[in-house]
Amino acid sequence: MKALFSSPDLYIARCGRLDCAVVERPVPAPPFLKGLKALLACDLHALPRTTDADMRSLAEKIAGLKPDLLLLGGDYADRREDAVRLFSALAAVKPRLGGYGVAGNNDAEAWDGMDGLRGVMAKAGFGLLVNESARIAVGGGTLYIGGVDEHKHGAPRSKGLYPDRPAPDTYRVLLSHYPCLPDSMPDLMLSGHTHGGQFNALGLTPFSIGFERLFRRDIRSLAVSGVHDIGGMKLLVSKGVGASRLQLRAGVRPEIDLIRFV
Repeated sequence: MKALFSSPDLYIARCGRLDCAVVERPVPAPPFLKGLKALLACDLHALPRTTDADMRSLAEKIAGLKPDLLLLGGDYADRREDAVRLFSALAAVKPRLGGYGVAGNNDAEAWDGMDGLRGVMAKAGFGLLVNESARIAVGGGTLYIGGVDEHKHGAPRSKGLYPDRPAPDTYRVLLSHYPCLPDSMPDLMLSGHTHGGQFNALGLTPFSIGFERLFRRDIRSLAVSGVHDIGGMKLLVSKGVGASRLQLRAGVRPEIDLIRFV
């Protein structure tokens, strides 16, 4: 239950500009990954009023951090047109190990199936992972990047995306838009969806009182933000950048997360 509370930020602003802080996240990793940087960006929620300049500014910020890997946690935009503009800007980022992302619930609602989104992401140099995984050879070891379907409309399944009992020269990362317990535990799970609660008063957010379970009792978030140890798995829940519906954040600063494997 502690994971559903978080310290409030001194912040209040409308969403849409894609302004965000960069939060550094050191993560212990096997020797073959030490020194590698991965950038996690979640819940961008680009809007019709999000300008192309706003999108280019975000891409330039990410590129300036020189990540080896760019990982996207879903909910790119509520309209397909804005998602297309967003990925056109993100195409300028060229991480040496590539870019991967998953779909969020808003993406499932904006696109008629995942083929259209997959094509737009591929054109920008990103792989869309829907109950799929990629294997990356790095530093003499193997890095697995798995991605599951979103929980509201899809059927997430992590079993089989990576070894259940990995060798010392393997490391398993799972992208899951919803921070829900997977059916096969990775070493590191990266999620968003919660917007850090979006509204935080003295550590209390709508997720702290279980508002989402009023609509879907089968969906249960493990945490609202931050890094947590859960059954041997490390979970990072990003506060993300934007918002859907009510375009306001209070007490929750937008963020992208720079993961440093140490």
